[in-house]
Amino acid sequence: MRLSTKGEYASRTMLELAVRHGGPALHIAEISRAQGIPARFLGQILLQLKRAGYLRSRKGPNGGYTLARPPKEISVAEVIRVMDGPLAPIDCVSVTARERCPRERTCGLKSLWKETRDAVTGILEGTTFADLAGRTGPAPRAKAPGRRKAGRR
Repeated sequence: MRLSTKGEYASRTMLELAVRHGGPALHIAEISRAQGIPARFLGQILLQLKRAGYLRSRKGPNGGYTLARPPKEISVAEVIRVMDGPLAPIDCVSVTARERCPRERTCGLKSLWKETRDAVTGILEGTTFADLAGRTGPAPRAKAPGRRKAGRR
């Protein structure tokens, strides 16, 4: 499994929303700033997550994005699959996008790839965004702009 930038940003977005779950809806700019994700790219990710049923959105000054379900009900695997497709390292061992291989019966690597798939899938399926939110520390506070002293550069 190779996590794309889109998959990474989607995971970070979902984590930000999980950490702030129960609070006010978050605007794109807030999520972008908090997670260091370019706002233009984030808009595409939010739309894809919304279409997949993971987010709700509201327009207006009190609008923004919230999770459509509690974070304890959303596994990391679900979001990665929406953004990047199957979790299997190669297609011949994928559960959702399996392709037949001409060497399938004699391949000595197939069992390794299957074990790898099962291990990765087990970890990602067993980890929810509530779990990750519980492991996440408070966001670093922005430093207040200070005055420079004369003569110091």
